[in-house]
Amino acid sequence: MKNTYRIAEISFGRPFWDASFEFDYGGKHFEVQRFGVQFSVDLMKKLITSLRDQVDAFALTSLPPVIRMDGKSYVHRQYLEIMGLPSSVPLCDGTGLREIANINSLVKMIDQGKIQPEQGVFFPAAILNIELEEFMRHRYPKSVHMGDAYSLLGLPLVVRPFKGLKTVTKTALNIATMRDLRNNTPFAEGKLQKMMRSSMVSQAEHLQYVCGDMPMVLLFDSGADVVRNKDVIVWSHHPLMEQEIRKYEPRSIINLFPEEFKASPYMNYSILDAVLRLSHNRTAPLSTEEWEQLLATETEVRSVARQYSTTRQTSTQAKLSNSINFVRKKMQKSTAPDFAFVVHALSHKDLLRVPGLRVLNNMPKSWNDPFDRMVSKAPPIVYGEVKHVISQANGKEINGLIYGLFATPKVLKESDPEVIYRQIEGICNDAAARGAKIAGLGAYTKIVGDQGITINQNSPIPVTTGNSLSASATLWGLNEAVRKMALVKIDPADNRVDGMAMVIGATGSIGKVSAKLLALSFKRVCLVAPRMNRLEELREEIRQIAPNCQVILSTNANELAPQADALLTATSSFDQKIVDVMLLKPGCVVADCSRPLDFEMEDVRKRPDILIMESGEVNLPGPVELTCDLGLPGKTVYACLAETALLAMEGRHESFTMGRDIEWDKVKQIYKMARKHGVELAEIQGHMGVITDREIELTRQLALLKR
Repeated sequence: MKNTYRIAEISFGRPFWDASFEFDYGGKHFEVQRFGVQFSVDLMKKLITSLRDQVDAFALTSLPPVIRMDGKSYVHRQYLEIMGLPSSVPLCDGTGLREIANINSLVKMIDQGKIQPEQGVFFPAAILNIELEEFMRHRYPKSVHMGDAYSLLGLPLVVRPFKGLKTVTKTALNIATMRDLRNNTPFAEGKLQKMMRSSMVSQAEHLQYVCGDMPMVLLFDSGADVVRNKDVIVWSHHPLMEQEIRKYEPRSIINLFPEEFKASPYMNYSILDAVLRLSHNRTAPLSTEEWEQLLATETEVRSVARQYSTTRQTSTQAKLSNSINFVRKKMQKSTAPDFAFVVHALSHKDLLRVPGLRVLNNMPKSWNDPFDRMVSKAPPIVYGEVKHVISQANGKEINGLIYGLFATPKVLKESDPEVIYRQIEGICNDAAARGAKIAGLGAYTKIVGDQGITINQNSPIPVTTGNSLSASATLWGLNEAVRKMALVKIDPADNRVDGMAMVIGATGSIGKVSAKLLALSFKRVCLVAPRMNRLEELREEIRQIAPNCQVILSTNANELAPQADALLTATSSFDQKIVDVMLLKPGCVVADCSRPLDFEMEDVRKRPDILIMESGEVNLPGPVELTCDLGLPGKTVYACLAETALLAMEGRHESFTMGRDIEWDKVKQIYKMARKHGVELAEIQGHMGVITDREIELTRQLALLKR
């Protein structure tokens, strides 16, 4: 089992606080190197790209936070650009963890008398730590003062909460989320800005506390005199930053960072996020409940903290929807849905499946793109229903609503993620108002922006991406195809395949979980990735769960491709061949999980003696009725939809799969859940649609001839 981890801390801020340090936590050793990028998005992206094969996690600090207000998200464009970057290792920014831990600490310190808000609290940028400001404002309304007029709009005013503040703040946020953060830092400081910052000092002179993390306080630069003789409330650690703040002679520095996690003098929430995920073998972002469990928060404090650190509060829109839907259900005697699922058009052709749009089938092809962009402006609709899904385990019947977005992948990619967030958050509110207990994201809706994390945090019901069952179904389909080809022996003693499975892109999130699961069903696995040290680490992890599986490592897929009985690809290679299809063993079964696909139609034509499949869809149990066209045969549904239905069937209303990473233990859990309730693998899909048993037999015969 791995005991040493490497973390790259990349700060959006200044480089002269860079340091390398080591510490131990939970019996494991951590090595951290800090890099400051001076508010350069390009430099941060280059560092992530160049280091992702050398580290186990990234701790990203001083990023513009996701701000949530009245059930809406305000996401800075630079945050989206950074967090949307593909990475084979976790990108940790402390979101969720920071809010919960800070509120926990603040409540305790006020109860203990260490912080006395009655003496006045100044927030240099309250909007950046809104959970603390809201807590203070609700409990001590006369004590809160804010410098947001300056930090957001450049106006040297200290303001107190007033009627209409939220409206002003929302307007300011729409401007602030588009501004380059460099313009609000000392790098852009001129004489006028220095004068304005200095005026802030006199306006806040009578207040005893300054609440803002160290980097934010130091951004006031010449105006950092605001901390003189004050108690400064911060929540990160860095000896050089603290030394810099002490130059301005604060009365004290009060740190909200939990004492039990101060494993290093340089600790912050982004690093702690990475440490906790790596220590507990969790690559995906954690939910509020999971963070609370890891932090071991007290029940009384937890109930207070949840009011300010979570965003699942009923909005005005949801309240109105609740009332309308209550009346509608009474009149129509309709049954409340158990779950909701979001789909969108996968192509222009799919848009024409929508009733009313089919008449446009014969319009000129040159009109397709403009039409797709135009129709994407339409609000989401309730596209259909999934009815009469009945568990074979307990006989429970569930029903679901399918919501549709009028947007193709191309349009979604071009769209502002915030626009898509708003649409999906609106869907979640409507679904909750109708009675749904969980929502699932289909296709590209799960990868917009930060892969569902923000949507989940703002939804009144838990949201899952469905990727765990998607991965499981693909491996399930691969295993079934190998057995149908009947070219390798199955050991009756342990029901394992006496052959070799190869995984290309094995150290990525999908590749890693696939490798672990294949090691449980094949006697030999070959792991292929660019860096041998990462492969060696993965081999050790596999040995812990599948000690009887022989693990072979390679950095060149072509070397061992002729020996592979099964091949799974999970890469991000857009313009290069990851393996020569002509080298593959006759009868090899290929599962292409990459997007875009690693294998093209030309490869299928070149090698009719190998079986290339794209995905594994599933059939739900019961006399299932679909009232809309998903482009799949019969009662077949996407595996991500089935995961949402299964969680509803099981009564596990939780964010089961979230973010870019997939946890192999959850893939196993959802597979067992699927078998328990009677979900079955549907017909295997290939480049030309369904691969029939007859086609599999033809491929098998060709393979035998070549062998």
